[in-house]
Amino acid sequence: MELNQTTLRGILAQILSVDEKYIVLKQGNWWNPQQPDANIANWCAYQIKRNRPRTAPFYNEGSEDNTKVNGVAVLKIAEIDLQFVGPASEELANSVSMWPLRSDVKVAFQKVQGAIMTDEYDAISSPFYQEGNNTVTAWNVPNIKVLWYSIQDTTQGLLPVISLDGTIKK
Repeated sequence: MELNQTTLRGILAQILSVDEKYIVLKQGNWWNPQQPDANIANWCAYQIKRNRPRTAPFYNEGSEDNTKVNGVAVLKIAEIDLQFVGPASEELANSVSMWPLRSDVKVAFQKVQGAIMTDEYDAISSPFYQEGNNTVTAWNVPNIKVLWYSIQDTTQGLLPVISLDGTIKK
């Protein structure tokens, strides 16, 4: 499984022990739980800023369900931003510095062949504006780093049918 915006959302929900709907991607058109009458106490916005390859791609062979699998693997470092909003946002942001010690965090990142790196876990406050409503203080943890393997299956089948000048060629 790849570490991407979708899989990270599930991992964060598992680590923070909340429903995925309270883990939102940092983008303008995503549902924002700070809307009036939403009654949300705390929520987390996230974004993978970068996935940097750290090794040249290399081939690996393995088996899955007694089927031989050929793949190419690349070791990558993901840089992730988190933003917490709500009454416990400061406490949540400060708790991220304990993630390298938590066994459940290690298990959660194993889903993407990854591990959280020991690095800086600064908790930084910033104003959060909700479309002119509810100006509150958010707490941000920028640049969390996760070391993970991107593994792509290199088994290749036939290319799909191609149409040339209205004639279908196989």
